[in-house]
Amino acid sequence: MQPCNSNVLNFWEEAEQRNGRLAMIGFFALIHNYALTGWAIPGIF
Repeated sequence: MQPCNSNVLNFWEEAEQRNGRLAMIGFFALIHNYALTGWAIPGIF
């Protein structure tokens, strides 16, 4: 039987990694959208 603490730490490590990757994808999309249209968020900025 594994201690519960290792499962919890693994969950948070994986969650933080996914969050970072999704943030970088969003940043990449924002930069490319600005390069193509000249607007950071079309209709707002």
